[in-house]
Amino acid sequence: MVIIELNRKKALRTFTEIKRIITAAKSWKLTTRIEITVLDGKIQLVGHGFVIEVEAVTTGSCKMVIPVMHWFEIIKMSKVKVLKIVITEGEAMIGKVTVNVLTTFFETDRILRSISLAANPKAIDYWKLEYLGYTQEELEFNDLESKILSAKIEFEHCIDLANANLNPFRITREELREIVLQKLREKEKMDFF
Repeated sequence: MVIIELNRKKALRTFTEIKRIITAAKSWKLTTRIEITVLDGKIQLVGHGFVIEVEAVTTGSCKMVIPVMHWFEIIKMSKVKVLKIVITEGEAMIGKVTVNVLTTFFETDRILRSISLAANPKAIDYWKLEYLGYTQEELEFNDLESKILSAKIEFEHCIDLANANLNPFRITREELREIVLQKLREKEKMDFF
């Protein structure tokens, strides 16, 4: 169990800012989730296009993925000065309201790092994550493995489409793939293979 005590006004300002960012990215939906990492003396909120840290009193370390819209409404309706959030396996409780959340309590720091993405990530942004030194546990926790795989499949599909168009010019699929990969290596400064 981890407990967070957070100034309600600070929390409301923070979630209002997050709502503005997510709304600008046109992804403010009931299903939109953000990741909260509870650290010593602060919490870190991460979503597409933002990483925000907020001071808080904490009694441990964990990560959880929350439905941002529900939490925004709960914080907005709260009347207390200090929000007390109790996090247990699979749920978080604010006052008398309990919300199901994906939680991970730290025994090691293998998933401690947050993964920051652009507000509207493209396939290349997901594919790059595989080469940025994140652990398998970090990618699994953030539910990014399938998006990385989809990005690789999309790349191969695009190569196939380009190959079909360039086939009359006797450019092979392998040559085309290597040309595009070389350009990506230069542009993204990563060794894609």
